[in-house]
Amino acid sequence: MLAHRSPRSSALYILLALGLAATFLYYRPSIPTQVATTLRGDSTGRPANRTLGFGGLYVVSGPGSPRRAHLEEAAAVTEMNLTIPAQVAWTDEDVQRFQSDKESESQVLTGSVKAWLSHHLVLREFLESGLETALFFEDDVDWDIRLRTQQIPLAQQAVQQLSDATVLDAEAYPWGTDADWDLLYVGHCGDYFGNVEDGVGVGHNYPEQLTSIRHVRYEDPTMLPRYDLHPYTANLLDAFNIPQKTRLVHQSKWPLCTFGYAVTRRTAERILTEIAPPYEQPERNIKAYDVAILSGCRDGPLKCYTVTPELFHHMEGESLIADAEASERQIFRPPVDAAGLEQVRYRKETSNIGCGFFDGSFYYSGDENKLGELRGMAWSKECLKQRKPQSV
Repeated sequence: MLAHRSPRSSALYILLALGLAATFLYYRPSIPTQVATTLRGDSTGRPANRTLGFGGLYVVSGPGSPRRAHLEEAAAVTEMNLTIPAQVAWTDEDVQRFQSDKESESQVLTGSVKAWLSHHLVLREFLESGLETALFFEDDVDWDIRLRTQQIPLAQQAVQQLSDATVLDAEAYPWGTDADWDLLYVGHCGDYFGNVEDGVGVGHNYPEQLTSIRHVRYEDPTMLPRYDLHPYTANLLDAFNIPQKTRLVHQSKWPLCTFGYAVTRRTAERILTEIAPPYEQPERNIKAYDVAILSGCRDGPLKCYTVTPELFHHMEGESLIADAEASERQIFRPPVDAAGLEQVRYRKETSNIGCGFFDGSFYYSGDENKLGELRGMAWSKECLKQRKPQSV
């Protein structure tokens, strides 16, 4: 004969069963250092929100920038909400105040000082907003028209796999919790696991460099075939034996450029006061803001992750920084830009961007009917683009 159960006992059994079910459904074990997961290229079918799952999207754009109008059109097509803080027209006095040694030639050029100070202004505005996270990018970046509908949801799912949280509400924390990362590179000009001048690819990089760190592979149907990726990116993926149409989220090793980087409030404060303070530090021999951020990720104390290949990349064209520095000394293209320039010319697309805005096909110039058509194209798995000739 079965023992009699009181109503209270029955209720306790029910609560226990529900708790076990919830644990089974939502438990996420800690990810070991070596992550072998490869996620399928299937998003939830829902686009990312208008701030791509971050608290806000902040743009660093100087006064009179020739890039802003096109940036705002691209954001309208992809239905993203941008915050573009009013910038200061930095003076010679501002530059001299930043540069530590007035008697000898500074290591940080005028244009780089102004860009550095502009990033600081935007970081401070983010901190004043009360938001918990933000994505920052410069106004000369390009992205795929399918960024919000397909690429970001896939990247979010991959980053979630790196979370140490035992229970993760993916809708509340699309990029994991603020304990999972300090800085997230979604836009850059390469994270090459070493000094790019030493070489990239087979013979310079090995699968063990990737398997020894936390990482996730994920399929992305919008990703370019290997032969259309920037040569350095293609070489790196070949060296790591990464399949076609597969991106990586991995611990940052040697990330170049700050085309699109997300931070938490805690990280923004550290950048302003510790990682990249508003004055030159000769002992660190850091010549630009993005190099200071690289140093904070590579050497500590920041916990950083990189999406490879990137989702934001600088597009060729006019540059206020280059204009400012051209009068100081001859400007040479960085090795990464130089290596990808010919490919940009014949593809008529920005490096590592599959279906972007660079060639002008997706600008609507105030035509609301065309804007509606372009927004529809963002849902296609294929690149529905009528090519326009463009010279670089």
